Amino acid sequence: MPTIQHDNSSFDYTVIRTSRRTVAIHIDPQKGVIVRAPKRGYKSEIHNFLIKKTPWILKKLDMARQQASEIPRHNYMTGDIFLFRGENHSLAFETAKKNRVDIAGHYIIVGLKPDTPQSKIPEIIKKWYIARAREIFNERVIVYSRGLGVNPARVAIRGQSKRWGSCSAKGNLNLNWKLVMAPPHILDYVVAHELCHLKHSNHQSEFWQLLDSQMPDYAARRTWLKHNGHRLGL
Repeated sequence: MPTIQHDNSSFDYTVIRTSRRTVAIHIDPQKGVIVRAPKRGYKSEIHNFLIKKTPWILKKLDMARQQASEIPRHNYMTGDIFLFRGENHSLAFETAKKNRVDIAGHYIIVGLKPDTPQSKIPEIIKKWYIARAREIFNERVIVYSRGLGVNPARVAIRGQSKRWGSCSAKGNLNLNWKLVMAPPHILDYVVAHELCHLKHSNHQSEFWQLLDSQMPDYAARRTWLKHNGHRLGL
């Protein structure tokens, strides 16, 4: 794997040959620097291109490593902290006749049957999050659909690793359940954003004007998600 040295820092990079005409750099917290380059590009040209971009790459690598260190690491034990609607909640357990999850104040209370193995707890909690996300998304889609005068064909709850939402050509909305961990106004931003795509499929000026008419502070919400989205998840 080739390496670039810069002062007291260095980084390895992997080149992936594609049909694209230009060189693109992708920073992955786990895989490092990924370079997508034309099939016929010279190795020396790619290397020199990366040398010119080294300060930018090192900055992005530092940011990626910092974000990776902030990703939640749960042990699913009493006192473990989980986000819900933008606030921290402590995990608590109690014995129950059937497995369930309730929320009380700033506690997420997991009721477990006596014979439930510890390994089942992550699945139980995830299912609870998805169910709450479905309820909240359905409610907020109705609110913003009325304001925009649109009607989505279907609303699906997904768990994409890199997308918060999408809108298909058929008018179907896909929304990421992890957004239920974010503050309510951030979830609303994604809902409104995707609903606006029912009128404007691209991100040209008409799209942003429509979103602004419903949410004048959308840029601040978008920025929050960009800087904090990695904190959302199990």
